[in-house]
Amino acid sequence: MTSRACNIVIRITLGLIVSSFSVGCGIWGDNTVKVKLVFTETNPARRLTDISVIVGSDKFFWRDLAAGKVETVTLMPGPRDDRQLTLLYTLDGEQKSWDSPKFDLGAGYRIEIKVNAHGTVTHRYCILPCNLD
Repeated sequence: MTSRACNIVIRITLGLIVSSFSVGCGIWGDNTVKVKLVFTETNPARRLTDISVIVGSDKFFWRDLAAGKVETVTLMPGPRDDRQLTLLYTLDGEQKSWDSPKFDLGAGYRIEIKVNAHGTVTHRYCILPCNLD
C-alpha cells in the first residue's frame, strides 16, 4: 500500500472514530446533573445521615450533612439513563426518600434541594446551561 493510500485509510478511520464518539457521547456537559443539597435546620445538634443522590446509573453518597450546611455534586448519568433524581436520607432515625420531577432523556439540569427540620423537601431547577444563583 502506498503512503498516500495509508494516509487516506488513516483519515477515514479517525473520522469514523470521532463521529462514533460524538454520536455516542453527545456534547460533554450537556447531560450532567448538578446537585446542591441544603439542610435548612438551625439546631446544630441535628443532621441528615446516610444520604444518597441517584440519577440513572450514577450515584453519590454522603455519610452526613450537618444543620445549615450545603453539599454539591455533579452526576453524569449514561446518555440513555433516566434523568429523574432520587434522594435517600435518614433524619432522626427515619429513612426517607424523595424523587425529582422527570426530565427528558439526555437533558442536563441544575437542581437545588432543600430539606427542612421536618424532613420536607423543596426544590428548584433549571435546564442547562443555566444558573440558580
